[in-house]
Amino acid sequence: MDDLPKSLFLSHGGGPLPLLNDPAHAGLVACLQQIARDLPRPEAIVLFSAHWEEPIATITAAVHPELIHDYYGFPPE
Repeated sequence: MDDLPKSLFLSHGGGPLPLLNDPAHAGLVACLQQIARDLPRPEAIVLFSAHWEEPIATITAAVHPELIHDYYGFPPE
């Protein structure tokens, strides 16, 4: 079992959660920062998104896939 790749499953929360500087998010932000330091650099990232719609299950390998923003009013960073 030690040969299995490390996996991390995250929901983005309400918008760019860690960037909002909400004091209530400080523990979560600290935990995510520690995880980023502890995990080895990934060879690949798989992302599942509800913000991309196609009539059938679809996979992209685009270098710069189109991003659909369906939420607004967050800081520019």
